[in-house]
Amino acid sequence: MNRNRLVLFASVLVVVLGVVAGLGALWLDSARAAVGPLPGESLVLPADTQFVMGVDVQRLTSSQAWQKWSTNKAMRPEAMDRLERWTGLDPARDIDHIVIAGRGTDGTSKKPTPLVMAMGRFNLEKLGGSIEGAGAGAKSQLEGTTLFTMEQKGVSSSLAVLDTRTLLFGPTAQVQDVVRSRSLGETPLRQNEELLALVEGVKPGSTFWMVGDKTILANMPKGIPAGGGGATMKLPPLQSLVVTGDLDPQLSIALTGIAVDEAAATKLADVMRGLIALVSLQAQQKPELAELASAFSVSTEATKVLVNARIPYEVLEALQPRKTATPAEEPVQE
Repeated sequence: MNRNRLVLFASVLVVVLGVVAGLGALWLDSARAAVGPLPGESLVLPADTQFVMGVDVQRLTSSQAWQKWSTNKAMRPEAMDRLERWTGLDPARDIDHIVIAGRGTDGTSKKPTPLVMAMGRFNLEKLGGSIEGAGAGAKSQLEGTTLFTMEQKGVSSSLAVLDTRTLLFGPTAQVQDVVRSRSLGETPLRQNEELLALVEGVKPGSTFWMVGDKTILANMPKGIPAGGGGATMKLPPLQSLVVTGDLDPQLSIALTGIAVDEAAATKLADVMRGLIALVSLQAQQKPELAELASAFSVSTEATKVLVNARIPYEVLEALQPRKTATPAEEPVQE
């Protein structure tokens, strides 16, 4: 091969490699494109996920609810709270989005631990120092990804630093599986078309949201008490559930459940209206309950059951248990 042909061959090879690399990058970008409110980075989560929750952390931490009740456990999912304690991250400063994904119980007494993915702006050097300073994390490498692993009460948990803006926390075995899938450019969650279809239906701009498929809903109670004598009312099964919510200017929640047919949807809606009526009946003892009951509305659309609530913060505050005043000490009689 003469010099001219060699130069031509090398030039063509460079062009071909550039096109292949460009197409590869384009494919990876499209494969990890966001699905509704679910960031594209989250598509590396397991395909057998049964529920996904999302939190717009910046909306959350700037809300009235956060200012009032940020120390309340109800405002901090356990997995998110563990991540914060271990890493020293400040949600208001460091985190933009949280995604929590997992499965329901499998009939055992052990409660499955979900995976938590945090996206934001992270100082990796400071992060590593905080974890190592806590003396709980053993540092290792897997497929070019840094992992911090700790053992606590016989349970192994790991934090994977996927990149400068994405962290993954959860059971070590599951975290390692996600890291391996990610290194191969895989997006396992895309295989779960049913769950992603639910995600696509989430109201844009929600502060928090959750979707669950029929497999996790199978673990819900099958009935509720109906009068005395231990009688119960059987609940129609749900095929899927979507919950969205906002926190300003009041707590707003929208719940959409899909029943097996229109008759089941009507029955479930009637059950929900009955429960709301029971709350309203308690208003004689606690007037705030009447306001709470009036904040809910229930309707149906074919197989859909729609429950909406708009609850002012004044009502929520009034429903908080009041602290019992400590009685003054009685004077000692001589």
